[in-house]
Amino acid sequence: MKLLHFTEITAILSLFVSLCATQGIDDGCEMFNCRGVKFYSQSITNSATQAHNARLGSINTYPKVYHGTAGGPGPHRIFPMVRDEEVYSGGPLSFYFLIVDAQGQQQGVVQTLAGGHMPCEAY
Repeated sequence: MKLLHFTEITAILSLFVSLCATQGIDDGCEMFNCRGVKFYSQSITNSATQAHNARLGSINTYPKVYHGTAGGPGPHRIFPMVRDEEVYSGGPLSFYFLIVDAQGQQQGVVQTLAGGHMPCEAY
């Protein structure tokens, strides 16, 4: 009977470790929620740095100038946030974009809709 419990505990611990190991893109605290799609602090910070340091249009036409309303000093840049990728480096786009101010600080995440951009819920 004890061996059975040991096997069950080992299986549960193994599952827990494997789930934790796959959460590289979920590092840090949840910062934004776009209708169930969550973006975490490590990905936001790394993407803001990438968007600030990259030349306009250098990564698959991004970062681009953002003309919407955002905090911090302008001009603002918009940079793709792709689900299940820590930092966008080219390729297919998604409907989510990080807004970065002139100092490289994140100012929000927006979701692209038919009429423009809608801000995501911040935490």
